[in-house]
Amino acid sequence: MDYDYGPYGLPEAGLRQFHLIIIGSFFLATLGCGLGGGGSSGGSGSSAPSPNPAPPVVPPQADVDLDVDTDRDGIIENSAEDDTWEAVWSTNGGAVFYLNIDDDNNDGAADNGGSTVIGSEDEKDLARILIRQYESAPTDATVTIEVSPASAQGKVRIFQKTGASWNMVYSSGSSFALPVTDIIDGEIELGIEAISRPNPSWNGDIGFTLEVRENGGTILGADTVRLRLAPLILVHNLMNVETVHVVDIGSSNSDFRNDLQTVAVEGGFLYYAVPGSSYQNDRWIQDSSERGFVLLPSDTGPRRRVDSVLQCARNRPIDNWGEEYLFGVDQDFHFEFGSNSYSINYGGNLEVVPPYTGYPWGRVVVGGGASYTIGGSNWQNSHMDQAYREFFDASGIQGPYLEVSTEWLAVGHVDEHTSFVKAPSAPKGWIIALASPSVAKEILQDVQTSGGGSLPVFENRGSWETTVDQILDDAALMTYNQEAQQRMNEIRSFYKSSLGLTDDEIIDVPVLFEDVGSEEAAAYNPGVANMLVLPDASGTIHLVIPDPEGPHNPTDAWADATKSVLQAFGTPSQPIKVTFTDIFNAYHKNLGEAHCGTNTIRTPPSKEWWND
Repeated sequence: MDYDYGPYGLPEAGLRQFHLIIIGSFFLATLGCGLGGGGSSGGSGSSAPSPNPAPPVVPPQADVDLDVDTDRDGIIENSAEDDTWEAVWSTNGGAVFYLNIDDDNNDGAADNGGSTVIGSEDEKDLARILIRQYESAPTDATVTIEVSPASAQGKVRIFQKTGASWNMVYSSGSSFALPVTDIIDGEIELGIEAISRPNPSWNGDIGFTLEVRENGGTILGADTVRLRLAPLILVHNLMNVETVHVVDIGSSNSDFRNDLQTVAVEGGFLYYAVPGSSYQNDRWIQDSSERGFVLLPSDTGPRRRVDSVLQCARNRPIDNWGEEYLFGVDQDFHFEFGSNSYSINYGGNLEVVPPYTGYPWGRVVVGGGASYTIGGSNWQNSHMDQAYREFFDASGIQGPYLEVSTEWLAVGHVDEHTSFVKAPSAPKGWIIALASPSVAKEILQDVQTSGGGSLPVFENRGSWETTVDQILDDAALMTYNQEAQQRMNEIRSFYKSSLGLTDDEIIDVPVLFEDVGSEEAAAYNPGVANMLVLPDASGTIHLVIPDPEGPHNPTDAWADATKSVLQAFGTPSQPIKVTFTDIFNAYHKNLGEAHCGTNTIRTPPSKEWWND
């Protein structure tokens, strides 16, 4: 959330392509596959994988042999393990390559931006393709590698290793040639990196067909391999936290920072305070980016992890910190897509639904929509930048994205009304905490009925301080929240139908809304739905929640209700521990809350995406 400067402060394989090559009296069949599309934008389509194809039956061809790491162990074997799935990609087998956008030489630019391999670390980022030696090839033969499909052409660079050097041999076009002497003299080692993100026309699937022809054009042999681009996987709240980041803006958020540090010590994860004085005290670090990772095969372990940052189209000071400190060796960076810095493109409006049926890595959810504001006079039609939405769908693994209504909110972010909370006792292992004006009002009414109508709300907050009676007697505020609750009811129904949730898996937490100008809504009390969900490695789920500053009867009635309903989803081995924290002056007055002021690095699950 960012009104600090304002008045308020991989689907499975799809089409199969058959290519018949006649060699003398023999018929050689090679089989290729394309990566399935991501589904319709903003829809409720399923990404459930199609059945795995059977491995192709390829007659042995001793002389012309193109090999990749199809069994994903980081090693290319000249054996059945890597030959079986070389021409068709599935969960059972198929090679993986990387969008090489880390910064191994710390020059502030992605490594795939140049035509050279810049050292040993950069070498690790190249997926290998081996062309086996063909000693008996005629010296006047041609060696050609065709690139398919057409949408993949120009999306990768290919380098050939000669001695200790790498020389680029492909960057565009439908094919490239290699000297026949190279294949006669020995094995050829190629390295591939992607230079383009997935998009609606290319989903990261690419094939290479090696053909060796006599001078007259007769094919002596051919072989086909297929690779898939490793997707960016965004973190979700079921993943254990490793590091929590917050911006140090001085005394106004010192209590919040101290609470975060205490929780980090208890949970055994890292706490890092970014010096706000270096970044104009831009506190909205959640809005700057969304964190994720890329998983790749490795010859030194089950996999290799590259931490990732998806920069949001925001262009504010704290974004520079991400570029400076979260971009380096095995830390890649997706620089912002375009220059539209409207708040709907910020990180608070980009969340990930935890895993559920058909979506083992979760599913991207963004805010947006079209409706009249509360009050009915202003039409709002707002959606996250198309480039981001297309990227989520093209990447496949966490798409198609969902769009939930936020257009009636002043900031317009998902995290203003929704939090996905790890909940061990829930059927799916998680629940949604949903902002509820009606629950907030009912709690105040209960306090009033018990004689607490004069109790203060927002006590000692100057002009913000009020009482239970004053809130309930404010007819305009109550009418406004009646309509706000209607909006939240619609959102609840959307989650139930889109995610297959029951009412018991969506819990209401007390949040009133108010008109902050132009009939646009924001949280009236510190929004408890805007919380941090921080599971630790021991099993404890830490929830850092804005102190709602409700009436004390004798303890905070809003806080008590929030804590009670959330902790009920813990178990003895995985308890839920709640910490309420003061964010009133530093964040709430500026239309943001606890989640808005933090960001996290999290541990990927132990499984591999290519097996799902």
